[in-house]
Amino acid sequence: MAEIEVRDIRHVYDAGTADETVAIDHVDLTLQDGTANALLGPSGCGKTTLLQIISGLLQPTEGQVLIDGEDVTEKPPAERDIAQVFQFPVIYDSMDVYGNLAFPLRNGGTPENEIEERVQKIADLLELNDILHSSPSNLGPELNQLVALGRGIIRADTSAILFDEPMTDVEPARKLTIRRRVKEAQQEFEITALYVTHDQHEALTFAEQVAIMRDGRLVQYDSGETLYENPVNTFIGHFIGSPGMNLLECGVTENDAAPHAQIGPHTISVSADIHDEIDLSWTDCQIGIRPSSVTVQVADPKEDTDYIPATVDQVEMVGGYQILTTRLDDTEVEVKARVAHDFMIEEGASIWLNFPPDTVQFFHEKQAVHAQ
Repeated sequence: MAEIEVRDIRHVYDAGTADETVAIDHVDLTLQDGTANALLGPSGCGKTTLLQIISGLLQPTEGQVLIDGEDVTEKPPAERDIAQVFQFPVIYDSMDVYGNLAFPLRNGGTPENEIEERVQKIADLLELNDILHSSPSNLGPELNQLVALGRGIIRADTSAILFDEPMTDVEPARKLTIRRRVKEAQQEFEITALYVTHDQHEALTFAEQVAIMRDGRLVQYDSGETLYENPVNTFIGHFIGSPGMNLLECGVTENDAAPHAQIGPHTISVSADIHDEIDLSWTDCQIGIRPSSVTVQVADPKEDTDYIPATVDQVEMVGGYQILTTRLDDTEVEVKARVAHDFMIEEGASIWLNFPPDTVQFFHEKQAVHAQ
């Protein structure tokens, strides 16, 4: 168990050449002792580079890596007590599963009776008992990932475990089971964990805290709930959620002495909590609202001016609900809304949308004006 801190990490590939690439751009991040964390972002954002810097496989161009306050920036991986599970795990086909799990302990001179006890505990936890004496060559990629995980956490002195896109080669139907076992193992041994992925569902279901990267920079590090409800900018708002947050270009107008968002002929109220933070002279503004927060009404609301008329362009059934793609009347503005699976609606239908003010985020120049 350990606290891991990266301080002002910057890493440049091919420095000083025409191909110079800044992979990590001054990142600060602290992983608390015994917590489950995820590093999330699109391909090429620097996730794996940062993971390799933490593990010691890569030396940063600038900055420090600290484990429990000790500077380990120049220490090799073997001196950091960090286990790593790769996208394509290294499994020894010359040994059975038991031998693979026992290998780190035997390598460290652990007595055989302690090895047996530890292997059994790991096998019970990861549900590997039935395959302990099987050859890894006869197992699928998902089971080999579990074996690699078990080998990573079997040493009592493992302070942290890093996962580099571990589910890439695993069948979708098996991912949930494996992720559950990984989470149980992390909690059982209270190991500091960092799970690198481009899949938000994997990140949000595994981690207590999620760090989102973009173009080598750390954009936001928060709980899944905070990322969803209070994104710091439009990138996070759209990146988190399926579908992502509706982001609607707007102007700012004053109505009844209060600022409102203006989209074409439509006026949209925002929470009174942020009225004092909005400048009526602002341009380049957007409002954001989650599809699940948009209220949809089929019947004409008559005098209720909080509702905006729209037309349904597309209806998609997604699991146990439907996603409506709508267009606000007299505009080209698209709004997605989530409705129940049995909500009766057809493409081309006229509907009315309401954006509850306390669910509307306001962004100026892509930055959140207010954190609700």
